[in-house]
Amino acid sequence: MTRARSTEGDGGLGARAKPAPSLASSLRQALQGAVFPLSREHLVLVARENAAPAELLTLMSGLPSGEFRSLEAVEFSLEGAVQHRARALHESGSNER
Repeated sequence: MTRARSTEGDGGLGARAKPAPSLASSLRQALQGAVFPLSREHLVLVARENAAPAELLTLMSGLPSGEFRSLEAVEFSLEGAVQHRARALHESGSNER
């Protein structure tokens, strides 16, 4: 088998892992077909039906209650939650030193 051939196809040395989708693209996929406004609970149901990743479902479950009028509103709220979570993790790691 030649080097070129051994690095092609599934699992070869040349195979590259797909980059992780961004939060925005994951959210768009998860909420495909959603008709706004939607409550947090309905957002999570739609995302589950669209086979959203568990991490995204967890983030969505932590959104504030109330209605979201658009995908952009959900995205804005999720980005705030992610930033808050990252700050909290950073601070808890800094406190352990």
